[in-house]
Amino acid sequence: MTSRVKGSLLLLAAFGLGVGAGALGFGVYQARTGWGRPPQDPARFQQHILQRLTKELGLRPEQQKSVEAILSETGQEFTRLREEIGPRFRDIRTRTRERIRGVLDAEQQTKFEAVEREWERRAARWHDRQPGNERKAP
Repeated sequence: MTSRVKGSLLLLAAFGLGVGAGALGFGVYQARTGWGRPPQDPARFQQHILQRLTKELGLRPEQQKSVEAILSETGQEFTRLREEIGPRFRDIRTRTRERIRGVLDAEQQTKFEAVEREWERRAARWHDRQPGNERKAP
């Protein structure tokens, strides 16, 4: 084998090892952070929290029932808060877009409309992944 072929094979092997190590590292990162996983539904998340607290704190059965009630009540509060705040966020977003449009010329406004459509597409895709959501993008 010529030195050129050996060098090419060595370079190819190093590249392959790098790709493998990167994929492995990314997999570990995803597993530890939960990044890229679809979101859990609230009840399942609450059960996960309850199980973890039971295990780590050694909760007794009566404590488990109390913590479960607290988590359920808090989950309902978060739902009401999202419903209350959602319209305010949408109002701010609408006003912001209108103000931006006001400083753009006609050509830029056309391009901005394309940017807005992309934002809406991404928002709809994200929203559709959220459990329990019946409505489409805000």
